[in-house]
Amino acid sequence: MLCSFMPKSFTFITASALSLWAGICSAEMMQVVDIADGDTLNVRQGPSASALDIGDLDEHTYIDVIGYNIDQTWARIQYGETAGWVFAKHLLRGDMPKATIGTNIVTGIAADDPDGGLVVRSGAGTEFAAIGALRNDTMVHVIQQSRDGKWAMIGFGGDAGWVSTSYLKGQTATPTPMPSASPQIASDGGVLPAVFTVTGVAANDRLWVRDAPQPTGGRIGSLEPGELVGVDGTASGDWVQITLNGQIGYINSSYLTRANESSAGTTPDGFPLGIICRGTEPFWTLTIAEDRSVQYTSLINGPDPITALKQTTPAIGGGYPYDFAAQSYTGTLNSQMCSDGMSDISYSMALQLLKPNGQGGVETLHGCCNLN
Repeated sequence: MLCSFMPKSFTFITASALSLWAGICSAEMMQVVDIADGDTLNVRQGPSASALDIGDLDEHTYIDVIGYNIDQTWARIQYGETAGWVFAKHLLRGDMPKATIGTNIVTGIAADDPDGGLVVRSGAGTEFAAIGALRNDTMVHVIQQSRDGKWAMIGFGGDAGWVSTSYLKGQTATPTPMPSASPQIASDGGVLPAVFTVTGVAANDRLWVRDAPQPTGGRIGSLEPGELVGVDGTASGDWVQITLNGQIGYINSSYLTRANESSAGTTPDGFPLGIICRGTEPFWTLTIAEDRSVQYTSLINGPDPITALKQTTPAIGGGYPYDFAAQSYTGTLNSQMCSDGMSDISYSMALQLLKPNGQGGVETLHGCCNLN
């Protein structure tokens, strides 16, 4: 709504024609809407389609509108450290979505944001060091908020960081197994995903992990002879897909042997050792090391005491799913694709974990696992 007063002096904008603009009583939050797929809303230097293009806004971005031209077809907005103009028909009044404890999505970051995204800081305030940046549509887990509600502590890179709650919107995302109606079959006749051992590679050589399922694919890493690797699925020909350090890669299955009771990285009944499982609500990890030590760690409460893997029980006929016990922890580990609901990382195993809740009861957690 326009104020009843006009600015102390008219402001003229040089464009294809001179235009007057009227300020509004206070900046109002509005959302960018009705943008075609793959397009953005142009921010211009003046209220005209022929004015200089100074930036772009993605759909669903939230902006402060500080005025309009006289016929209200163009809105004057705060754009970084300066002001710009956008076509008003692509704006919708609405409050910025509120962050919630749990899973949230990053939203409202300008397409050409100079910081590269929502800045992650080491503390709750702009005076703290920047430790990263998050793009729009990135899933994050809010652990707690500052007293004034302006900052949120999130899990970031295995640790914690702080972001402005102004750019977060509450979501629902939990680790979710993704069973296939028709499981993929590896060249050895067994189902995928599964754990394999690197074999047939010379002691002084390595198996290259490539960014495409072909010998000419770029090298993104390597595996040593005898190393265990989780295979997520088939790719092309003899090539299979794996996840290496959070990145999808491909290796030649001719150099793989399915892990079994003879493998050093499994129990006698084939339960995989040396795995790490991750979950949300809140962020937690469970590691089962090759020496059978088991540790649960919560991002909020820190690590629990180390326990030991006491029992593993395969399904009838052998293999997955496995039930296991480690003193106060029990669970079921299955070999199937799993999504953490927050990233593009592929996991080859799904976990249901039962653990003490600290109040005399038991809580059930769901997570996704890979070889560590």
